[in-house]
Amino acid sequence: MVLVLLAASLAGCVSGEPPALEVTVSETDTAVVETYQNGVLVERAGATVFLDFSGSTSAVTYTVAVSDGRATIEASADEGGMLNLTFDEHGVYNITATAVDAKGRTTSQSLVVRVNLRIEWNEEATQDPASLSFDPLPMHGGPMADYITIESVVSNPELIENLGGGREVDITWQLIDPLGGACQQHTDVVHEGASAAWNTLHFNTYEAHELAVQYDEGQDELDVLHTVIVVYEAPA
Repeated sequence: MVLVLLAASLAGCVSGEPPALEVTVSETDTAVVETYQNGVLVERAGATVFLDFSGSTSAVTYTVAVSDGRATIEASADEGGMLNLTFDEHGVYNITATAVDAKGRTTSQSLVVRVNLRIEWNEEATQDPASLSFDPLPMHGGPMADYITIESVVSNPELIENLGGGREVDITWQLIDPLGGACQQHTDVVHEGASAAWNTLHFNTYEAHELAVQYDEGQDELDVLHTVIVVYEAPA
């Protein structure tokens, strides 16, 4: 009987159980956003996600390693159960979160965050739209993007508000590869006081591209609004 009680009392002291780790990420799909005004980059916002370790127990330290080569992040459990990660480039990132207890025992969990690239481009009152250049290649390696979405609207404001006085403009959108070839193109007429749109998908994510709008006929000033998204799709 004494031996049984002694064994029971020692069980908790010599437990080999590692720390319990439960970590969640605020978003697994997010985006870096670039904003251009009249052909000039005016803002670039990285994507920030939050790791929540609050469901973990018996850990004294948390570490986070990211596949982009940045230094491992380490934080004390006493400082709270939240850590933030910011991604400045698009791509698919593998994250390894680890809990360490007072005896140095560890438990790890793997997470994946997909960071798209979203470009918002706005030009106003132009007769010579600039080309939008973008690179779908992930800077830090990993899987290639799945596809590119393009939503473009070209507007032809009235020359004199409420009176008109302008004319329609014939335009062609082109998605141009590094050799100068047009991968895709679309032609339309933008009537005065109206807009024309081109929405398309592109699946060549292995090369840099340019999105261009060229005048075919007409000379009215146009407003150009592009939204380009390099998409990393979640597995089905």
